[in-house]
Amino acid sequence: MLRCDCLASPGDKLSAAWYIVLERKIPGLDHSVNGKAVAKASAQLDFFAKEKGLPLLMKFFSISPEELAGFAKDHRVSLEQPPPQQWFSADDGLKTVNGLIDGAGKHKLDARVIADLREFQTVLEAAKKHDVRWHLVVDF
Repeated sequence: MLRCDCLASPGDKLSAAWYIVLERKIPGLDHSVNGKAVAKASAQLDFFAKEKGLPLLMKFFSISPEELAGFAKDHRVSLEQPPPQQWFSADDGLKTVNGLIDGAGKHKLDARVIADLREFQTVLEAAKKHDVRWHLVVDF
């Protein structure tokens, strides 16, 4: 599965989805999220986050060195030393997600974007409760 948004351009017909990867499984939790509406509304969400002084959702993006190396090889890109995979606290992610949800009405966010953000919120609240770190991945 290809997991990188760095090469997509606005004119691409790709259907990207942003989703959460947890550092370890939480028993009984389905951590899957749709993430397509959030990806599609990324520019609007970035503007809103900047306005509120929140970290952008893509600040939480990371990819394993193995996946990045495979992506680079598949696309004939030279990659000498892939950066290490990063993990973030659920609390940090919740600050951004909760801030975006709180201002959804003011910024006229589409109901599908709000639904995706609420799915992120549910997973991140469980991750916080179980002290599990996370990162954001892009799939297209």
